[in-house]
Amino acid sequence: MKNKIFYLLILMLLVGCAPPGIYYWGDYSKTLYQSKKDITPEKLAKHKEELQSIISKSNEDGLRVPPGLNAELGYLLLLEGENDKAIIYIEKEKETYPESAKFMDDLLKKIKEEE
Repeated sequence: MKNKIFYLLILMLLVGCAPPGIYYWGDYSKTLYQSKKDITPEKLAKHKEELQSIISKSNEDGLRVPPGLNAELGYLLLLEGENDKAIIYIEKEKETYPESAKFMDDLLKKIKEEE
């Protein structure tokens, strides 16, 4: 019985000392939902602003940008015809998350073929 209590106390101590979230998500879920629920240019622009804000805040706070956010912002820029800026964010996604390299390389190849 004493061993169980000891292990429980150790577990509580470890959980209590866990680091805070490793990503800053801001209002990502809210703006994404709103932009998908009611598709308007204004709501899409608001979501794009939120992505830029999350990326800036993450960089300021020394946090890793959440997975997929650089790529999503790159995609939105691509839809707007800003290919050069889109490529920068897609490259950042590939740099931050090397496991996405194959997908990002395929996307970059397609962008460059269409130019």
